[in-house]
Amino acid sequence: MTNVFTVILIALGGMIMFLSIWETKRILSLLKENKYQRVWQILRSLMVFFLIGYLGVLALFLLNITSFVLILTGVIFFFGALFVYVVVKTGFLTIQELLNTNILRLELQQAKETAEAIARVKSEFMARMSHEIRTPIHGVMGMANLLQDTHLNHEQQEFVETLQLSSKSLLTLVNDVLDFSKIEVGKLSLHIQKFDLLSSITETIALLEPKAQEKGLAIESDIEPEVPQSIETDLARFRQILMNLLSNAIKFTRSGNVSLLVKVHSPTQLLFAVRDTGIGIPTEKMEYLFKPFSQVDMSATRQFGGTGLGLVICKRLIEMMGGEIWVESKMQKGTTFWFTIPMKSPHSTVKPKDHSSYTQKVSTKGSSSYVVESLNDREISNIHRVSKDVSIEQDNSAQKVNPEPSLLEKGDLSEYSSIKILIAEDNPVNQKVIARLLKKFGYEADIAANGLEVLEAVDKQIYDLIFMDVQMPEMDGLEATRQLVQKWSSERRPKIVALTANALDGDREICLASGMDDYISKPFQPEQLEEAIHRWVRK
Repeated sequence: MTNVFTVILIALGGMIMFLSIWETKRILSLLKENKYQRVWQILRSLMVFFLIGYLGVLALFLLNITSFVLILTGVIFFFGALFVYVVVKTGFLTIQELLNTNILRLELQQAKETAEAIARVKSEFMARMSHEIRTPIHGVMGMANLLQDTHLNHEQQEFVETLQLSSKSLLTLVNDVLDFSKIEVGKLSLHIQKFDLLSSITETIALLEPKAQEKGLAIESDIEPEVPQSIETDLARFRQILMNLLSNAIKFTRSGNVSLLVKVHSPTQLLFAVRDTGIGIPTEKMEYLFKPFSQVDMSATRQFGGTGLGLVICKRLIEMMGGEIWVESKMQKGTTFWFTIPMKSPHSTVKPKDHSSYTQKVSTKGSSSYVVESLNDREISNIHRVSKDVSIEQDNSAQKVNPEPSLLEKGDLSEYSSIKILIAEDNPVNQKVIARLLKKFGYEADIAANGLEVLEAVDKQIYDLIFMDVQMPEMDGLEATRQLVQKWSSERRPKIVALTANALDGDREICLASGMDDYISKPFQPEQLEEAIHRWVRK
């Protein structure tokens, strides 16, 4: 019986040692040309030697060794083999875990690098598409502006106005797609600045006046007295949010009114509510509101068009500002979009008498005008004109407020008409548009098709101002600007204004960093050229 027990122990020990040798083989396969591979090869050889040694234990039976020694030998060999197996198995699992960790780390690193590469490609594609799309849009809008100033009959005038409206709609669509793309790749940033809240709201509502007037709608705004006079956030993006929500409200409202409520939500946040008396949104369709390229009505026969990006962009912008947006709606009763944004202001509040119960309404009849009740002189002076026919009525007395006259209207172009202007632009259509616009303002300009021609032209004669495109063949506008800055002192060199379709975040900074003095993105309004000349010639 003792001999049988000893044989069982020795057999089990041999099996365990064999398993240890097998685990060592797996370890060697993991270590592949590692510096520790040699060590494990030696250990494996020793295990094979010990396994062979187990056979020698069987010779003890032939030597008539006492049963106690046989059992003790079997026990030692068994537990020795078990210990070796535990060590080897632990080593295998440890090495496997370390390798998996490194592999995971490498995979994460590769995934990160791949994501960054994809983001770079998207960003480069977005920048190229922005430039390539904006360039022809600028040509269309510029030519339409020039055509509108010629002698046209009524039918031709309608054609031009339709062309302008369509090109602006196309530009809005392009801007929405680009904004969404910038948000997706994390390239959109906010430019925080302090601005007058009431003026910004007034200007935004004034811009929407014609659209509301066409439908016979009233636009009302109610700004509570506790609302700060100034807040600090991204002015352009704030206006974009208001414009989008108010435009949607007008779009989906057949009759009634659209209103904007502004009040203090917390010590650090403002609450905005855009209400309409429109068709409403079904409860089951709410989930589609803030999804990209989704609309409440996705059918081919839908009544209202659009890309379905406006609300998505608004939501992302509001979240970037540190606020949130939500919606309440009842079918055939109307919809209210609520959103909050931080004030980040010095908390200088307007006195109640300044805009207590402030209400702005768009008249539903008559010429292009709107009524502002309880508006003081300071607030009137802050309203930027968006139409020559805008009139302000206060205390039931109508007062005509004319837009700031242009240089041509002032008749003081004599001191500017002698300046020398160079247009650096490679696109023939845009060359013609810019040159014609400048001629309209009373200026003659030379044209250079690339950066090399710019340098040659500046060497031949003195220019006061250069409108510089960025992407041009042979030498781009940035390099041409750098060389001009290096060659000429700031007092002698011409002022350089970027006139480019590169309109993404950071493009302005890139242009200014190269040495340019100002930046205008395409497509632009003709008045922007005039303002740039006025600004830099005076300097």
